[in-house]
Amino acid sequence: MAITPSSNFIYAIAMLKTTPLVVTVGLSLTIPVAVAGDFLLGRTAKLMSLLGAFLVLGSFVVVGLEDSKNEKVLAEEVAAEIQLRISSEIEDRSPATTAGMYPA
Repeated sequence: MAITPSSNFIYAIAMLKTTPLVVTVGLSLTIPVAVAGDFLLGRTAKLMSLLGAFLVLGSFVVVGLEDSKNEKVLAEEVAAEIQLRISSEIEDRSPATTAGMYPA
């Protein structure tokens, strides 16, 4: 079927839009989804399964928050670099003196 190629395509797109760490931890979210599915089907889950599901959810939240902090810092660094380049280009283009620039 087309499930495997489509999941690989979605995985590649997710890697391009975020980081490999976020995508890999996101794939681990199948564990809490499986536990939730067990509850919906009326099956009881063991305490270790619940603990594992909560740990996976918690790690996904922590990694997502850390990734968003890194994106903000990176955006600020890029903005500062652009500002520095623009100001240096303006200084390079502005003449230091007008002597010799215009014929008499």
